[in-house]
Amino acid sequence: MFRKLICTTMTVSFFLCLIPFLSQAQQKTFINVDQLVQEALQNNSEILAAKRKWEVYKEKVPQARALPDPMLGAGIINLPTSFSFSKEDMTMKEISVSQKFPFFGKRTLMGEMAEKEAEAVFSEIQEKVNRIIKDVKSAYYDLSHVYRVTEVTEYNKKIMETFARIAETKYSVGEGIQQDVIKAHVEVSKMVDELIMLGQKKRALKAKLIALLSRPPDAQVGEPGEVVFEKLPVDVEELRKTAVDINPALGSMKKMIEAKEKAYLLAKREYYPDFSFRFAYGQRDNGPSMERQDMLTGMVELNIPIFYKEKQDRRVAETKAEILNWKGQYIAMRNEIFSMITDAVAMIEQREKQFELYKTGIIPQTSLQVNSAMAAYKVNKADFLTLLDSQLTLYRYEIEYHLALTEFEKAVANLEALVGKQFLERAVK
Repeated sequence: MFRKLICTTMTVSFFLCLIPFLSQAQQKTFINVDQLVQEALQNNSEILAAKRKWEVYKEKVPQARALPDPMLGAGIINLPTSFSFSKEDMTMKEISVSQKFPFFGKRTLMGEMAEKEAEAVFSEIQEKVNRIIKDVKSAYYDLSHVYRVTEVTEYNKKIMETFARIAETKYSVGEGIQQDVIKAHVEVSKMVDELIMLGQKKRALKAKLIALLSRPPDAQVGEPGEVVFEKLPVDVEELRKTAVDINPALGSMKKMIEAKEKAYLLAKREYYPDFSFRFAYGQRDNGPSMERQDMLTGMVELNIPIFYKEKQDRRVAETKAEILNWKGQYIAMRNEIFSMITDAVAMIEQREKQFELYKTGIIPQTSLQVNSAMAAYKVNKADFLTLLDSQLTLYRYEIEYHLALTEFEKAVANLEALVGKQFLERAVK
């Protein structure tokens, strides 16, 4: 009779544990990672700042191609100390206009150099976009993991509370020991502590998402949906080739190398002189006995680069060193990205295998172990600690199962940022 009462109590308690979760599942509305990404792309302050920076550099292109401002001059020539404008024939009031023209090809090179620098900054926008997408996805998947772990912990806490009541009941009638009761309550307390930490982590991750989305600090973030596992076929060599072609960090460095090459060509043009053309009109007053005509003046000036060893040679050497410096940085960055792609692919493959192992092997087998321990406990063929340990083992494996899925998705997001393109959209329930 007592065993029947215990079995009935356990069965009813398990169904009571499930009722809150079933009702919550019907009422919940979930946020979608793709919607969050689109919101971040529209509103994120870092992306907007990068776009404004590109607009700044874009405006430098026409400036680089423009001619220097013309010079307008006005003065008095050959004025006697008597301040008379009519006594001396060469006294005149003059107005002049002059314009400097850089040597052929210099303006074109300056414009092309500014264009390459603007293109490098534009690549920085895409690099910022990729990083923000990765951060949003990582925060989303971490938050989804916290929610799933919270659900698992709350569910197992209720099971532990049921076990504690059963242990108390058996102890009260002399069929159990006090150690079982204490052990069950300790595990319940541990789970309460875990729920407190999960709540803190949930608030921190929501705050991170709010910042990435540039929402007001008091804005709300809904609950992420449960992530659905989706395999991602990867080829390291193909990913490396794609990264070389479209990775924005590498693209930005390529544009800077091209800009420095234009600067090198421009430095070599500095050996040639620039020209200045000047036109002046001089007005003369008539004298006491003669009529004086006004005068025109035209002049061409050019600089003579005689100090080329200290200036032009050094400028050429400087720009050549800058090219080598940027090429070295590019190679270093490319090798680092190749290494990070290899690590990300290894992480994806590892987490994929772990996920499949937990899903198809460890968790089903552990669930059978729990059912077997419960059945044995009902007929007094297994002690309470065996049942408790079996349930706790299943609890840990369920958490590790969700962790493997979360780390898989975060590794995919990281790989997307490294390669420079988004893969298939990740599915959520």
